[in-house]
Amino acid sequence: MEGERPVLLVTKRSFYEVYGLERKDADFLAHLPKDRELADWLMADYEENRDAIAAVESFLDQHGTRYVRSSGVQRGVDGRYSLIVAVGGDGTLLAASHDAVSTPVVGINSRPGRSIGYFCAADRADFPEVLRDILGGRMLPKTLSRMDVFVNGERRCPPVLNDVLYCAVSPAATSVYRLALGDVEEIQRSSGVWIATPAGSTAGIAAAGGRKMSLTGSSMQFLVREPYVGVGTRYRLDRGVFSEGLCLTSLTPHASIYVDGSRIAFELSYGDRVEPRASEKPLRIYLHR
Repeated sequence: MEGERPVLLVTKRSFYEVYGLERKDADFLAHLPKDRELADWLMADYEENRDAIAAVESFLDQHGTRYVRSSGVQRGVDGRYSLIVAVGGDGTLLAASHDAVSTPVVGINSRPGRSIGYFCAADRADFPEVLRDILGGRMLPKTLSRMDVFVNGERRCPPVLNDVLYCAVSPAATSVYRLALGDVEEIQRSSGVWIATPAGSTAGIAAAGGRKMSLTGSSMQFLVREPYVGVGTRYRLDRGVFSEGLCLTSLTPHASIYVDGSRIAFELSYGDRVEPRASEKPLRIYLHR
């Protein structure tokens, strides 16, 4: 790896670690003896994640690689580190990726078979070989396009690798909005709208009926969730692929945008205009060979 910059090691915090060890949540701890299956699952998740992190740290120490460990999302890290290593699953990697532009990212799945690791290049069994090749310059990162979300002309969140979800704050409420693309514009009612990058086309939007796109493509995709239409009618803009020009105007008094899951969210006011655009900051990421 280049220069003398250290590696940033971003680690997952398991459910048991947060609620059992750190917060010592009384209700959580009281329930565990009553549900042994759940307790065993949580403990296995905690122990396997802990052991995977320890194994990666041991490898970096033996390799003579300086690193800084963080279990939370850091800002202002781009360019300060030679590599960002995310140990956990896709959620950990997504959180770590938001501040990365020039700094490449690699994901290591700490609990394969249980944790989703679509973007992870390795798991706890084969990561030494992958990290050796990365640190030795024998493995090169791929470039994945990301999305910027503008609200009323201002960028509102970090570059999006996966997707954004527009919906009412209450999951039981109907989302009302105006959707426009090209010369088509219509007011819709539904459970919300998915907007995804090519990398995110196999995530939430796929479960809702979207289509898988080439991982290294540049177009984006939108899909209306559970549209409500009158008898004998249908929306023209219920789904589609676009490069630019999609505009969603929120007509719901209490609506939100959720970015790459639930970690980043912001509320919208009535009449706010949401415009997804191709980001000028793609992600450099090491993927499966």
